Amino acid sequence: MKRNRILISVLCCFLFAVSLFTFNKGEVQAAGNYTLQVNKATNVVTVFRSDGTPERAFVCSVGSATPIGTFYTPNKYRWHELDGPSYGQYCTRIVAGYLFHSVWYYRNGDLASQSYVQYNKLGTTASHGCVRLTVADAKWIYDNCPLGTKVTIIYGSSANDPLGKPAAIKVPNVREGWDPTDPNPANPYSAAMPSIDVSGASQTVSYGSDFNPLNGITAKDSLGNDISGKLAYAGSVDTKKLGDYKITYRVTDALGRTAYADKVYTVADTEKAKITGVKKSLTKEYNTTLKLKKNVKAKTVTGKSLTKKITIKIISPGSKKEKTYKKSTLKLKKLGTYKINYYVTNPANGLVTKVTCKVKVRDTKKPKFSGVVSRKTVEYNSTLNLKSGVKAKLVSGKNMTSKITVKAQAPGETKLKKLSSSKIKSYKFTKIGTYKVEFSVANPNNKKAIATAVMNVTVKDTKAPVVKGAVDQTVAFGAKLNLRTGITAKLISGTDVTANIKVTVTTPSNVSSEFTGTDYTFTQAGVYTIGYSVANPANEQAVAQVSRKITVNPDTRKPVIAIDSKKAAAAVAGTPYDVYAGVTASLDQTNLTNAVTAKVTDANNQEIAQTNRMVTFTEAGVYTITYTVQNPNNPAVAETKTFTVTVTVQNATPDNAPSAQSAPEFMNPQTEASGEDEVQPKEPEADEVQPEEDEVLHEEPEADEVQSDESETDKVLPKEPEADAVHVQPETEEPEVQL
Repeated sequence: MKRNRILISVLCCFLFAVSLFTFNKGEVQAAGNYTLQVNKATNVVTVFRSDGTPERAFVCSVGSATPIGTFYTPNKYRWHELDGPSYGQYCTRIVAGYLFHSVWYYRNGDLASQSYVQYNKLGTTASHGCVRLTVADAKWIYDNCPLGTKVTIIYGSSANDPLGKPAAIKVPNVREGWDPTDPNPANPYSAAMPSIDVSGASQTVSYGSDFNPLNGITAKDSLGNDISGKLAYAGSVDTKKLGDYKITYRVTDALGRTAYADKVYTVADTEKAKITGVKKSLTKEYNTTLKLKKNVKAKTVTGKSLTKKITIKIISPGSKKEKTYKKSTLKLKKLGTYKINYYVTNPANGLVTKVTCKVKVRDTKKPKFSGVVSRKTVEYNSTLNLKSGVKAKLVSGKNMTSKITVKAQAPGETKLKKLSSSKIKSYKFTKIGTYKVEFSVANPNNKKAIATAVMNVTVKDTKAPVVKGAVDQTVAFGAKLNLRTGITAKLISGTDVTANIKVTVTTPSNVSSEFTGTDYTFTQAGVYTIGYSVANPANEQAVAQVSRKITVNPDTRKPVIAIDSKKAAAAVAGTPYDVYAGVTASLDQTNLTNAVTAKVTDANNQEIAQTNRMVTFTEAGVYTITYTVQNPNNPAVAETKTFTVTVTVQNATPDNAPSAQSAPEFMNPQTEASGEDEVQPKEPEADEVQPEEDEVLHEEPEADEVQSDESETDKVLPKEPEADAVHVQPETEEPEVQL
């Protein structure tokens, strides 16, 4: 193959040189009135007049080796040997070995030996470099373009083909034969003509239909190839007007041969009458009325009204029999599907039109409730059958009571809660307030059609409250108790009404009074009755009353006597002495000081008289003061306490003798004395000798004096001092006071 290509290239170069040599010798005729353009990209040859106007176009086959450029034809050949060897008719040289020529033949001069395979390639790139043409087109160039005609070969686009690209007729699938375009009278294709077949088109055209004149029409070219796409026609059919119409068809094949054919069409009313306004299906509500003829019309295709000719027949739900119905309205009293058939006959052709409307009748409305009370009042903790007496049914009558759903919303809750069937039958109202009970039931034919009914149940607690914690108790006298501690009161519903409790106290002396405080002090021995009462706030007549017994034991507490540790335990005869100074008494928090009594006795247990709580001792000695105080609540219980006072006699004091040491101020009976009993102490003289603060002066007793022991019951009185002796009251140790 490579070797053949080299030989072809060498041969082309040789021929190109020879052509140039021949052309230069002036053997070419003068150029004619045409120029030729070869477009390699589209395989089209366009013939231009000398003024540049395109005149005609030829379909061709070029090759990849076809040279691009401008050339002038140097030679022509009636038959010429080509590669192969093969042969071509009407050859015109372009340049070198590149020619315009017919599709090649197997045998030189044999017009029936053209290669049909190559012929059918016209319009595509198929040559070795020459420009192949049909015999007719090659002959036209051969006859009309003298030597020297300008040939321009380009690689352009369809835009460079002003007359477009002609179609090449195809030859049936055989190996070789005549070129269909060959004008030789002996060409077997000379008598061949294209044909048009109108038998496939229906003669009758339905009135008002969409009519396409080419439907069913076919055409073939002179060689039998389908060229229906090239059909043209003259005439028209008005489908909106009854009558006959003639259409003339025409087709021209690639050989330029034309065929004609006529077809007469008849426009007629071939259709059924049309019924309008009837819907295929409807859904209607139970017990509604259907207008059967509303918007329903009938007419022929030509426009003739047949509305009054419509007949209505109905098949009711549950039936198979069609019945003629003459009324214009129908009451839909059955659930199910009605079949409503509309009939009309076209008088032009006897065709019957039937249109059916299926009407589905449903009960889609909300069901209806009965027996629901809007308001009801019940006692707390009571039980009800919520569905008692409540019924529901569809508009069409179907019982829906068993499908009722019950929801309840207790006081304080924010949402309704669905109740089980067991709870519905025995629902317990355990909260005070208003319950919202909602009954609902859905239509099974329309889940969105839900009927609801509400019953508001007011729950009240009107019973007497329950008081707890009232327990009998025994306490000590004077005890304090919070009478409300541990006492609670609640309604049966649980509401705490403890704060509303009223307390009544009945003392052992049978005195009753309301007690509004909290702590109560029991000041009487015996049995107290404490009463508690509380009313239901919602029913003042419902009062709870309980009581308890508080037994108060006798008061066995002993008072306590306290003697100040600084109370004077020494006194001077003739000087008033405050018996009660420094003495206090109490019973727990109660001050009994003013209830204290005192008895002053001497060593012989003789009582010394008191004046205004004061006593004036006349003799020296040891005296006993017995203090007594009784429990004011129980006089049988008393407390006593003794205190010993040593009394001395004070003689006249010389000018140069120190004065007797005075008792502390609070022990001085004159301190608390008032009025006539008040004694002012004597101011010492300037030259009197005062004892030191802590100094205690003692008169040394005589040898035969007996010292008394203050702790003993029978004390020995001290010896009277000499007349001129100076006696100083000895400072004695104060006894401890037990409190």
